[in-house]
Amino acid sequence: MIRINPFTRFVILLPTTLLLGVTLFASVSYRETRNAMIAEFQAALREEITALETIYQQQGHKALIEVVTARAKANTGESPNETVAVYLLTDAKGRKLAGNLAAWPATAQAQDESSLQFVDPLTGDTVVAVVFLLYADQRLLVGRRALFEHVGRHLWENYALLVASALVVSLLSGWAFTSGLRQRLGRISATAERIRHGHMNERIPETRSDDEIERLVRQLNRMLDQVESLMQHARTTSSAIAHDLRHPISRLRNELELLADEAGETPMRDRLESLQGDIDHILKVFQAVLRLGRLEAGAYALQFEDTDLAELVSDAVSLYEPIAEAQGRAILLQTLAGRTAVDRDLIFQAVANLIDNALRYGAGDVEVSVAHHNISVRDHGEGIPEADRERVLQPFVRLDDSRSMPGSGLGLTLVRAIVESHGGQLSLDDAQPGLRINLTLPGAVGARVAP
Repeated sequence: MIRINPFTRFVILLPTTLLLGVTLFASVSYRETRNAMIAEFQAALREEITALETIYQQQGHKALIEVVTARAKANTGESPNETVAVYLLTDAKGRKLAGNLAAWPATAQAQDESSLQFVDPLTGDTVVAVVFLLYADQRLLVGRRALFEHVGRHLWENYALLVASALVVSLLSGWAFTSGLRQRLGRISATAERIRHGHMNERIPETRSDDEIERLVRQLNRMLDQVESLMQHARTTSSAIAHDLRHPISRLRNELELLADEAGETPMRDRLESLQGDIDHILKVFQAVLRLGRLEAGAYALQFEDTDLAELVSDAVSLYEPIAEAQGRAILLQTLAGRTAVDRDLIFQAVANLIDNALRYGAGDVEVSVAHHNISVRDHGEGIPEADRERVLQPFVRLDDSRSMPGSGLGLTLVRAIVESHGGQLSLDDAQPGLRINLTLPGAVGARVAP
């Protein structure tokens, strides 16, 4: 089924509606004008019939024949189309006595003072006429060729030309208008898409016009300024809190470690070591928050270097293979040659986070693949519903079925920040079963993408 967008519907429906309205108006106007002209013709013909009747009554039959012959001759042109007035006087049997009409029309009934219309077989013109019956059933027909029929045909021809011209102009104008509108809305949509992918400093291009769309653009840009300011404030605040608390918590951990050494092999030592584990987790969260804040704010200076992605991913797999074996699982690696310029430490951390998530929240073997500048990590668990895939990329978001497991909800958020700082993209796909996470990095060796 062909789907027509609103702009195309506007371009089609507007001139079509206008055309239908004008055609209806023209049809009604033509009909009313035609009826009025016929009525005027008939009134003039009756006046002429009355005058001829008076001549007949006062001067006799011979005088009537002479007058009809004279008037018919005066109104007869070189061709039938040039004859405007039509006269015909016949006897009771229909034989012609005078006039410029060849014979009595077959469709015209001989009724006294009757009005009629018929088509002249010689010219095809419509004739409006009035019939008058004389003494001894003689018939007198006086008519006029309906020149308005010719005028009407010319009018309809001109109207068709006008409508065709107006239709072309309206289509071109509508296309030009909707094209401009589509381009302006396209710029808004493209900017919104870039903002949705994390480029919060993007703004919709503004023009000097002052129409409703431009006022909407200005309001949206002001709203985006406020949103960016609030997000920057939130990032700065969270980073500041994490930075300020990291040092006292580190000192607290050191004190707990000293206390654990002093406690010796006692139950108190186990409790202190458990508290150390909790504090280690808190420190990891703070470290992730600080790194995420620096990446999103563009304050982290990436150290680009030519990197063999296959080798980098292989190192990350080797790091997690003992954990997978302890779970009775395997990490399957498939690589193709691929080199690009990246920050090795950050990309290593991103891949490690993905493998860790697959082992922590997935099931079955973990499949890791490298193809040129694309890295993919797939598990065989329940996956993530499509409606939640964008949400899990937000900071501290954890799905209900993973809340019972250790974690902070920052892993995927940090991975996306790392990939986007390199100018790449992160996508989550349904692996059926399981979840596949794809990292797409710039493929050219030596590329330098500003964070």
